[in-house]
Parts: sequence; C-alpha cells; structure tokens
Amino acid sequence: MTYQHSQYFEDQSIASVLADVARAHRILELEGHGDMSMGHLSFRDPFGRGLWLKRGNLALSEVEGDDFILIDFDGNVLEGTGLRHLEWPLHAEIMKARPDVNFVGHSHAHFATVLGASEEPLKPYNNHGVWFAYHGVPRFSETSHIVTTVPLGVAAAQALGDAQALLLANHGIAFVGSTVAEVTLAGIFLEKAARFQVDLKSSGFTPIEPDPEETKEKFDRIYPSKAQHNFWTYFNRRLERVEALQGIGISQISLPPAV
Repeated sequence: MTYQHSQYFEDQSIASVLADVARAHRILELEGHGDMSMGHLSFRDPFGRGLWLKRGNLALSEVEGDDFILIDFDGNVLEGTGLRHLEWPLHAEIMKARPDVNFVGHSHAHFATVLGASEEPLKPYNNHGVWFAYHGVPRFSETSHIVTTVPLGVAAAQALGDAQALLLANHGIAFVGSTVAEVTLAGIFLEKAARFQVDLKSSGFTPIEPDPEETKEKFDRIYPSKAQHNFWTYFNRRLERVEALQGIGISQISLPPAV
C-alpha cells in the first residue's frame, strides 16, 4: 500500500496521526535508534488532555497505531492499556515548556549517545548537522540517569530551550517537532550528523567548521517544508519496502542487494 501523507494540522483524527507516529517509530528503528524495548515518541493530544505516548515493552520496530496510551501532564493514564514508560516526565515537561512542540522523541541512538557521553558539541560538518544550525544541540548533564521525575523533566526542558534536540549525558537523546515529519527528521539527522562527526574525528583529519551564518542560510535553502515532506515520504517508502519483505517488528540494518 502506498503511503498517504497526513499531518497534525491537516487531519484532526487522532487515529490517523498515531498511525503516522507508529510509522515514525519503525523508521527510527531502521535508522539506528533501536535499543531493545527502550525509546519512545509522543503526540500532544489535540483536545488538551495531555499526550499520547507509546506503551512500554515494545521495540520501536514493533509499534503500530493502537500501541499508545493517553496520559495527562501529571502522568495519569486516561485512555489505553499497557505499561506507561518511566520517562514520561521528559515528554510532558518539554511539551509544557514548548507550546510549538506537538511531538517528542527519545532514543538511545548510538553515535549521538557517544557525543553525549563526552564534552564534544555537535557541529554542522555535513548537511545533516546543518539541520541544527539555528539553536545547536545542547547537552543535559544534570544527571546521567533516566529522566523519571518531574524536576528532572523540567531541567531537561530548560536545557533544550528553543532547540530541536538534546544530548542526554551518558544516556541518549531527546528530539522534538511541530509535525511528525519534523520530529522524525530531527532524530534521523542528529544520528547521521553524530556518526559523520565521530568518523571525521576518528580519521585524524583536521575538521573544518563552516561559517555559522552560511550554515543558517544553508538550512533555509535545503530544508524548507517541501523538502521535509519529500524526505519524510522517502523514509516511508523505504519502510514499506522493508516491511513488504519482512513484516512489522523486524529490525533490519540494510536492504538486501538487488538481484
């Protein structure tokens, strides 16, 4: 079945949005964000009740449209069944602090976590790093533990500020967006940029950091809304090809070679 694009601002159906958020989980698994049953995305409830959070005990690759629970901003489960992730305060406090954010993601993507376990800041060395040109990627270092309390959630949201992603020291990452496409691309591009940076530093070459103002102009040029939609639908096509071969729930590193 060919993917049919839908967006929060185009379709108020919660089921339709959650189907896209489920696909975003599975896309992120394909792009190196999987870690057993850890990692989760959330969607701000359009009726102001709180947020829809992936239920626990599922891998990113296993999430489907009905695998979400509705919780209020105090963590109380309002709808749905299943385990509530311990790190719900990370999602809730970011959404409370950022009215522009409708989607929050958290994962343990390997290369971005490597950066978060060091003092190395993410730099716009390649096009993926350019995604973060305006606000960079701050680092939350108040704890290396998981964010399971409201005070830690508040502190993480403060560290995020206006940025689209946050390195969680010795733990993982958080990333946000106003649309499901935006949050997915933020997570994917952060991991790709981090991998490029780790490879560059490991090569022994002397890194060359682009001009900051040019980098902002580059972001405006290569990542307008039309391009974001194009990249989002590309990742959905890739997901469909993989799942046509293997079904939902299997993490695959790469597609088999063409015969």
